[in-house]
Amino acid sequence: MHLVPGIWIAAAGVVLGVAIGATGIGGVLLVPILTLALGIDVKRAIAAALLSYVPSCLVAVALYARRGSIPWREASLLCLAALPTAWLGARATNLAPAGVLEVAIGVLLLLGGVYALCPPRRVPLERVSLKPAMLLGLGGGTGFVSAMTGAGGAFVLLPLLLLLDVPVLAAIGLGQAIAIPIAGPASLVNLAAGLVDLWLAAVLGITLALGIAVGTPIAHALPQRLLRRLLGTVVVLAGIAMLLRTAVRLL
Repeated sequence: MHLVPGIWIAAAGVVLGVAIGATGIGGVLLVPILTLALGIDVKRAIAAALLSYVPSCLVAVALYARRGSIPWREASLLCLAALPTAWLGARATNLAPAGVLEVAIGVLLLLGGVYALCPPRRVPLERVSLKPAMLLGLGGGTGFVSAMTGAGGAFVLLPLLLLLDVPVLAAIGLGQAIAIPIAGPASLVNLAAGLVDLWLAAVLGITLALGIAVGTPIAHALPQRLLRRLLGTVVVLAGIAMLLRTAVRLL
């Protein structure tokens, strides 16, 4: 990895880490940045992003757990369901054409960005208990989609939890927790397929962790509305850029 691209990758990792720690989403922009700005093949970008989530989300889970923001009953069921589906999602990534993956990521970005721009729901402050079947379904679906697209688990799971009236900080904490069992099996599949750039993943993992350490106190201290709007705008623009690039290639 050359010096100048490496500096840009490190800077992007720190900025996105702050976004992940502060709002729960941000990692979904990692693959578009690697592909659109640096020209990295989409499958290798997904593989590097997923492996980088292992150390960075361990830091996030530790920080959120220290503040009491992770309900462990819900986390255990979500993570259990995500393990097998993450493996399946990574296998699907290896088999799917690059164009299909880019379209899937672009659509996911648009949907998530529009959601982030919508006024946040008012959710109760007390803990909300979800049924085991609901948690297993959410975990399984999140594992497959996240492993296939390289999106952070929180990006897929967080909107669903908020729609189910889970408190914001607990929803973010659960999103950080589920990223670990998604990234682990998916990374094993990607390593076996020879898709992982270990240096790229290491740089991303370290810088994301640094950013998350900065962003987590922000999540617990500041209102989320402005952060959501800013991040939502960036996510929508990234989705449009991804879809336009794919369309140009097909024409």
